[in-house]
Amino acid sequence: MLELGTDEKVFMGCMVSSFLVYHTIRQIYAYVHAKSQEWIPIGTVKSLHIHPIKSCKPIDLFAFKCTKLGPVMGELEDRAFVLVDMTTGKFVTGRTQPKLVHMECYMVDGVLEVTVPGKPKVTVDLKKVVENGQIVRAAWLMDLKQDGFDCGDEISELLCDFLGEKDHRLIFNKQGEHLYTERTCAPTDEWWDKNPVPKRRDDSQFTNLAPFLICTDASMRDLNEKMEKKISISQFRPSIEIEGCPAWDEDKWAELRIGDAHLECMAACPRCVMTTVNPDTAEKSGENQPLKAMRGFRVAPEGSMRKMYLDNPIFGVYAGLVRGAYIHVGQTVWAKYKPCAF
Repeated sequence: MLELGTDEKVFMGCMVSSFLVYHTIRQIYAYVHAKSQEWIPIGTVKSLHIHPIKSCKPIDLFAFKCTKLGPVMGELEDRAFVLVDMTTGKFVTGRTQPKLVHMECYMVDGVLEVTVPGKPKVTVDLKKVVENGQIVRAAWLMDLKQDGFDCGDEISELLCDFLGEKDHRLIFNKQGEHLYTERTCAPTDEWWDKNPVPKRRDDSQFTNLAPFLICTDASMRDLNEKMEKKISISQFRPSIEIEGCPAWDEDKWAELRIGDAHLECMAACPRCVMTTVNPDTAEKSGENQPLKAMRGFRVAPEGSMRKMYLDNPIFGVYAGLVRGAYIHVGQTVWAKYKPCAF
């Protein structure tokens, strides 16, 4: 029988060890990959919200339909209206006009009802608005253009008087009217290479292709534990709030299923100064909260994501539609997980 020398024994040992390590790694990878393909129940829908006018007070609902353009319930469409400063041609939101969070609206039989504190209610017949055909083109993030039907003088006068501004118009981006829209999603590295980094990022960059903003009550509780003064989830303006999962679980979601609705998680949500607006007082936090607290533990990891998000902290996740359906409060939420956060 042939005796192996010391060198041969070492070589054979290394070969066997290498095989075992390789086999173990393959088994671990296969397990993780298989788990990432499973649908796992993670919690339930706690609340649903629609904001028909951008930056307005949310409408809390028991149910809505998930569509490619966002939440819809009856005539209520999420962010179908936006205020425009005609002097600059820019969208106006609660970032620069915090009082907008006290604006309430509703839709009844094709008529938009708008109420602001201390003023009579104004109604807008949207059928007439579309028939009039007065198109306004305005700009938002990265100077992307969006067309909408001008909603008329009466609502313009109400909102100008409420805000103490001049020449502001409300526009209506009606589904199915083929209005011009420049679409975008998260800016690529190539975009950043060709464009100067702005002083402040805007979280609306994702909402065109990923119109659902999803937050969890556990992450809200964890944040509040780190703050002296507690805040409400409404300051983050989610479409869907989920309960029952661990804090920051949303960082690892790849896809979600709620009933027959299927959503794909597209990007983490970088938060802006809008979160500092108190929905009760319509005033910005003098301490820049909750942004200040979140910057201590919720900024993007180093690398391309940090380059894109800068110091804007992360709270919630943007999701786009894979399959549309109605969802309601109390439904079980199922998720597929990514191998790692973000």
